[in-house]
Amino acid sequence: MTDDDEELEQLREDTELGTRAEYSTPGEETTNLEDAMVALLAEVEAGEVSKTLSVRDERLTALVRGLEETGGLDDVGEALREELGREADADGTDRSEMLRLAVRLGLQKAAPEVLDTARDASARHASEQF
Repeated sequence: MTDDDEELEQLREDTELGTRAEYSTPGEETTNLEDAMVALLAEVEAGEVSKTLSVRDERLTALVRGLEETGGLDDVGEALREELGREADADGTDRSEMLRLAVRLGLQKAAPEVLDTARDASARHASEQF
């Protein structure tokens, strides 16, 4: 094996990803997503971590606000609920609900195992609070 081959192999090993339910940062051990979520759920409930997320995206902002101004949020929210197999909401859809549904659907389509891990973490957190 040449030096280039060895460097390439080392780079592959260094950048190889584990499961999507695991992540690591340089210098830290791999952290299990479920464990991290259980801890973070407790921190969010205690007010130590904000429960609000923000996204900076000009086009997405214009789209969501446009839907709001034209009354389209309910239609999009209903389509998202239907795709996720959820019941209609009699109160309609607000901006936050539409974005929550869209993120969940995106994760369900692209990374269903991450949602499975999130469900497990939520159940484990609830059982630990009992």
